[in-house]
Formats: sequence, C-alpha cells, structure tokens
Amino acid sequence: MARRNRYRELENLLTRVLLADVAVFLLYLLFAGLGVGFLKWTLAIVAIVGSGVFAGLLYLNGEWRKRRSQWMFMGFAAILLCTLVSLITRYPAPGI
Repeated sequence: MARRNRYRELENLLTRVLLADVAVFLLYLLFAGLGVGFLKWTLAIVAIVGSGVFAGLLYLNGEWRKRRSQWMFMGFAAILLCTLVSLITRYPAPGI
C-alpha cells in the first residue's frame, strides 16, 4: 500500500509540474511571437531545463517504461522537442 501511495504522490507532483511546464512553453510562444528576446530566451531555457530534468527523473526511476507513467514522460519530451524545434526554426517570429 505504501508503494502505491508513493507513486500517487509522484504522479500528482509531476502532473502539476507538467502543467506548469506547458504554461511556460505557451508564454515562450507568446513572447517569441511578440519579439521580446530576453523573455523568449529565459522562458525557453526554463522550459528546456524543466522538461529535461523531470524526463530524466522519470528515466532514472524507471517509470518511463511503465505504461502508467509514459504519458508524463512523453509530455515532458514533447515540450522539450517543440521548444528546441521552435528555437531552431525561429518560429514564431514577429511580423515584419
């Protein structure tokens, strides 16, 4: 029973972190589209580091292989990948 409660606590924490990471990514897209460079880069770094750290945490715990936790791992990986692709392609960019 204690093992299940520990997983439930981890799931609740990582769900909140994933939602916060999504909010940071959306703010990144907003400020990138507006052309605010400092906030764009700051939020991109926060999104990349946050997603990488928590995807790494799931990897180190071995949870990334378990069906019950794959959605969290894929969520962090998707935010990480989308942020990197957005930085490489410079999208969105302010209209000229």
